[in-house]
Amino acid sequence: MRGMMQKMGLGLLLCGAVIGARAEGFPAAKQFWIVEDQFPVKGDLSLDHVAEDGSWVAGTLKSGALFSKEIKGRFVVISQQGVKLYGDKDYDTEYLFVGDGVGPVVNAYLSNRAWVSFSVDKEGVAYRVPYVAADYTCALALPKGDTWCTNGRQQVVPKAPAFPLGERYAPKKFGDHYFLTLLQGRKLWDAGQSTFFIWSQADGWQPQSLQALYGIGAGLPAFFDASQDGAVLVGTADNYRRPLYGRWSNIPIAWTPSVGVKVLNGLGAEPEGSVSGVSADGRMMIGSAHELKTSMFTRRLQSTDDSVPVIWNDSDTAIKFADYLQQHGVEMPQGEELEASPFLMSKSGEVFMGGLKSGKHFVVKVPRAGQAGRVAHE
Repeated sequence: MRGMMQKMGLGLLLCGAVIGARAEGFPAAKQFWIVEDQFPVKGDLSLDHVAEDGSWVAGTLKSGALFSKEIKGRFVVISQQGVKLYGDKDYDTEYLFVGDGVGPVVNAYLSNRAWVSFSVDKEGVAYRVPYVAADYTCALALPKGDTWCTNGRQQVVPKAPAFPLGERYAPKKFGDHYFLTLLQGRKLWDAGQSTFFIWSQADGWQPQSLQALYGIGAGLPAFFDASQDGAVLVGTADNYRRPLYGRWSNIPIAWTPSVGVKVLNGLGAEPEGSVSGVSADGRMMIGSAHELKTSMFTRRLQSTDDSVPVIWNDSDTAIKFADYLQQHGVEMPQGEELEASPFLMSKSGEVFMGGLKSGKHFVVKVPRAGQAGRVAHE
C-alpha cells in the first residue's frame, strides 16, 4: 500500500511538472529558438521531423566516425523536456519515420539487422513498441496478384493499373484516398495522357487531368504531403518550357478534388519551386522557391537569389517565410539567415523547424489567426 502511495505521489509530481512545462510550450509563442543554443549538444545534429501538434522535433545526432566509417547517429527527440537520445550508437543504424497515419513512430534498423520501433508521445518521450511495418515496404512488393500487399494497418492496397513497359510508379495513401504518380511517365506525357491517378472503391483507378500543367509545358507531378483527409495534395512538377541555369526548373503544385492539379504562384515573374508540406486542414503550405525575374536584355528567366523557404498562407501565392515571421511580430536573431532545407511544419500549421546558414537549426511557433477563411480545397 505504501509503495502504491509512493508511486501515486511520484506520478502526481511528474504530472505537475509536465503541466507546468506545457504552459510554456515548445517553443513559446512567437519565440525564435536556435535549437543548438537552447539545448547544447555534442556532435552533428540533423533534425527531420516535427510532431503533428508541434510539441517536439526529432532526428539523429552523429558523433564522428569509427574506423573510417561514419557513425549514423542515435535517434534524438528535443522537446520542452530537453534532449533525449534513444537506440544504439552504431554506424549501421538508420532511423526512418513511419508516415501515412500510423502515428509518431520511428523505425530503427540496428546493426544486428533487426528492426525496432519507437513511439513518441506528446511529451517528447519515446517508448519501444512492436515493430511497425511501413507502407513503403508494401509498395516495394508491387504488383503481386490482386493486391500489392497488406500494409502496416492491415489494409489491402489496390492493384495498380497496367502501364507501358518501363514506366515506374509510386503508390501512396493520404487520408481515405489512394494515389499513384508515375515517376518515369514520359511516354504517357508525350502522348498527352495523365501520369497521376486516384483510386476509389466505386470507380477503381481514375486518371486526373494535368491540363493546368500542360498549359505551361510541365508534367510528371510528384506529391510529398497531404491534408488530414487527403483532399489537398502538394508537391512539384517538371517545367519543360522554362529552363533555369541550363536545367529544367520545378513548379509548385497542389491537387484538390474540385480543381484537380493546379499550379501555385512562386516568387516573382513565374511559378517556380516545390511544396513540401501542408497543414492538416489544407489551408497552409510550405516549401522552397527562387525569386525569379525576366531580364529585359536577354528576355530570359533569371533567379535573383538562392532558394529560400516560402509559405502559402490561405493563398495560391507564396511569400518568403522570413517575411511571414516579420508580419507576425517574430524577430530573428541578428546575423542569422534561413536555409531552404530542411524546412518543416507541424500539422497544426503553427510550429516550424528549419536550418540556418550558420549550420544550426531553428524552431518557432507562430499562432494562427482564426480558422475562418478560404479552405484550400473548397
